[in-house]
Amino acid sequence: MQENSQHLPDCKCLAGDFYYTNFDRRELGMDSEYGEVSVDRCKWCGRYWLTYLMEYEHLTAAGRWFRGVVTPEIASSLTAQSAKQILEGLEWYFRGGSAFDGKVIRTSPGQLKHWLG
Repeated sequence: MQENSQHLPDCKCLAGDFYYTNFDRRELGMDSEYGEVSVDRCKWCGRYWLTYLMEYEHLTAAGRWFRGVVTPEIASSLTAQSAKQILEGLEWYFRGGSAFDGKVIRTSPGQLKHWLG
């Protein structure tokens, strides 16, 4: 589940710049816990990013998202149900959203339930 970065250039997406117009998005739907899952492809470097978004509408400033680089093969076979497990298996991923004061933070691997609960 690791990124093959030998042939990919450095890009602002690797620094956590995820402005939506820089990506093409493919929506995968929701998982069983109502997390919204998509695969985004950076228009500049072509990297694929698995994105998992969770919002708790009854709480203020509780939205959170997680984004990690995946291979094109993983991106093409992803499902909403497999998203969390794949993110947890990556060497690192970004987390951000209102739950993290709007900051984008590079995070070591680990279970998402630590950040979702």
